[in-house]
Amino acid sequence: MQHAQVMLAGDPAYGSPVIRPPSPASSIGTAYPADDTSLSDVELSQDAFDRKWTAKLRLDWPKDEELRKDDSPLISPPRNPAEEKLMYESILRGFRLRVQQLEEDAIFQRTLMRGSQVGLKQRPSSDNIDTLMQSMMTTTLGSGPNRTHNVSDGPWNRGSKSDSITKGN
Repeated sequence: MQHAQVMLAGDPAYGSPVIRPPSPASSIGTAYPADDTSLSDVELSQDAFDRKWTAKLRLDWPKDEELRKDDSPLISPPRNPAEEKLMYESILRGFRLRVQQLEEDAIFQRTLMRGSQVGLKQRPSSDNIDTLMQSMMTTTLGSGPNRTHNVSDGPWNRGSKSDSITKGN
């Protein structure tokens, strides 16, 4: 069903509104499953229910990362060789992780500090455009360093017109 939009002369010229069909009847009468709250939870007051689930979900407890950071940095002497080996491996693993993290940070910092390399490209060896163009092209005439020897014989490499006139051809 189309809705007509009436514009009055004094109204500002806004774009036409998005008009969509009404929601389908099935979304209006959505049926939800029955409440599965246990009888013990039903009997609790709202505050007691909140405290129970806050404790169960550990919302007020520190995160594992926070607990690890609270550990003492001091090393207690090991009681036996097996404990000493475990402690040694744990410390070494921590050092390796920290070194790896510092190396990655250093690479990232160098990349940031280096910045764009656009203006640092090697400039041409000469500012003379004729020299640059000649160095990029091969020639068939003359005995210069760019002379090509594998070009088929033809009028393009027999010499200039003035040479053929003086030879009597």
